[in-house]
Amino acid sequence: MSDEIENETGNEIKLDVIPELPRKKGRRKRTVTDQERERKQSPEWQEHLKKIGFQKGREKTGGRVATPKEAKELAKSASVEVVQFMRDVMNDDTAALRERIKAAQWLGEISLSKAPSEQKVEVNHTHDLTNMLIEAQRWNSGKVIDGTASVVAIEDDSDV
Repeated sequence: MSDEIENETGNEIKLDVIPELPRKKGRRKRTVTDQERERKQSPEWQEHLKKIGFQKGREKTGGRVATPKEAKELAKSASVEVVQFMRDVMNDDTAALRERIKAAQWLGEISLSKAPSEQKVEVNHTHDLTNMLIEAQRWNSGKVIDGTASVVAIEDDSDV
């Protein structure tokens, strides 16, 4: 059996030679030395990571710096101007239709009330077991459910 195959064009393809894949361009990943890998897997390093843990305001460990009060106050003071600007964009006949629609949607989202998300569910527990079993038997006409109530006598031995 030969290691060569003829394809549709008649050229031979050699199976024993696999071409090398082209190298990817861009930043190469840094290889970690065995010493560094051992150090990062050591219990001392794990303890160090637990000690530094989550640090507020440090993006590297997941914390986020709080927005300054001055910036929040500035945004609040400009909110009326923003609404007026969006209203002007919505009513501007020379603006693109897409921009006018987005301005109208934005104004609608902040001004129109949303549908209530809270629902009240009232549950009535005044039914007795016999009536519930009879109703279940009526719903499941093909299946038979015993709906008869039985009385269990309880003897009181407190006199003894």
